[in-house]
Amino acid sequence: MTTSARIDDASLGPVLITGANGFIGTHATRFFSGIGNSVVALTRGQPAPAGRGITNRVIRDLDDRPGLASALSGVQTVIHVAARVHAKKEGVESPDSACHRINVEGTRLLLEESVKAGVRRFLFISSVKAVASESDTIVDEDTTPMPTDAYGASKLEAERLVRVTAVQEGLHAPILRLPLVYGTGMKSNMARLFQAVEQGIPLPLGDVRNRRSFVYVDNVMEGMRSVLTTPAAASETFFISDGIDLSTPDLVRSIAASFGRRARLFPVPVGLMRSAANLLSRIGPIHLTLDSVSALVGSLFVDTAKIKKMTGYTPAVSIDEGLARTARRE
Repeated sequence: MTTSARIDDASLGPVLITGANGFIGTHATRFFSGIGNSVVALTRGQPAPAGRGITNRVIRDLDDRPGLASALSGVQTVIHVAARVHAKKEGVESPDSACHRINVEGTRLLLEESVKAGVRRFLFISSVKAVASESDTIVDEDTTPMPTDAYGASKLEAERLVRVTAVQEGLHAPILRLPLVYGTGMKSNMARLFQAVEQGIPLPLGDVRNRRSFVYVDNVMEGMRSVLTTPAAASETFFISDGIDLSTPDLVRSIAASFGRRARLFPVPVGLMRSAANLLSRIGPIHLTLDSVSALVGSLFVDTAKIKKMTGYTPAVSIDEGLARTARRE
């Protein structure tokens, strides 16, 4: 498997981006409009930030067939970012049900309407959690998927829908599995970790010995561009990262250095942290549920050899620079 020729950026457009008002979607909307593509920013509720070459389209939800059909008119490329990620209950719908409805059935409907509209490329943004939540060995495209929560299971099921449709309809439909993504506008525990380090809050992570992959949001954009413009990537699945893995204590130290301060770490046995997750959730700005404790103390690292070899992708921004830009809110 060797790097294959790539098409030019202009061949992608017009581009429709789902979840265009979210963290990754906002960056994707700006990035693809910035390289010269007209972008349809598809959102549910709040419109995406306006900009040159960006057309906002708001729909009720991904089950809104008329809204999808209208938004897809004239579109050549779809980048499907929108997803139900968190496991918190909202209203009467259970998190498991919401993940399946949005991540699986929503993807199914979007694929169907994309095919009807004559879309030529469909990029599905997935997650390493479609394969694992923790692993002490490196995760690559040949690793047997064993998702451990409703989100991961729904992303894996949606991946399979994308793959079947791509083969049946001749779509260029790569799948990009992301580890934890960071950058300006991020939310959840990574944002809280930056906040805690910036405020100088002591963190009970001194005894952690793990290895995790991360990816800066600008590197995600280059990954998207690479798999969309490489014809050989049409039916492939890829992992992406910054190329350098860190332990959680090293991550905290790098974040602290970005703020020009020293990390404040103290040792707590990892087993105790796991068993006391709910109690720890009341301490400081980091919401330490069992899942988030696992993310802080467990290992999960990916092999990016395939995307590099097939598409020529290399992370344009180092992890140290990405963390520094995030600290500066650039």
